[in-house]
Amino acid sequence: MKKIQTTKPTNTGRKRKMKWGDIAITAFAIVMVGGTLLWIAARIYNQEREELAAQEKFNSSLPAAGVAIDHKLVCMVNNTYMGVDQIPVTVINKTYYGCCDKCVRDLNTDESVRFAVDPYSQASVDKANAFITINPNKKGSILYFESEQNAKNYLKK
Repeated sequence: MKKIQTTKPTNTGRKRKMKWGDIAITAFAIVMVGGTLLWIAARIYNQEREELAAQEKFNSSLPAAGVAIDHKLVCMVNNTYMGVDQIPVTVINKTYYGCCDKCVRDLNTDESVRFAVDPYSQASVDKANAFITINPNKKGSILYFESEQNAKNYLKK
């Protein structure tokens, strides 16, 4: 009589039993990754909320269009209302203002930065002597005029 060879079935179809240690490590990893992602999302949300509040505060501090703005509250290179005193730059007995070292350098070296065009009369205006007011069409931006009357006439349009 011939012996029939029998083979044992392999364990390829069976699932491996998870040990409690493996389950605990997997759960810990999931909690750590999830917690980290949640922390990052909360930080981004808070940062966005703070930036929005700062922007709203700045917008509410803007003077009305047509009201004269003190020269020292303006960056004359960026043509932007800053709301706080800027760095004074004296050039040929006239005082200009910039917000940073680059602006100070530009005011000292580039004559074109020290002049603007009056949007009403189209005349060239020295920023140190100009009437400065908020641009009603662009928040935070400013306009330079030869006189307060030119500003009023321009803003009536």
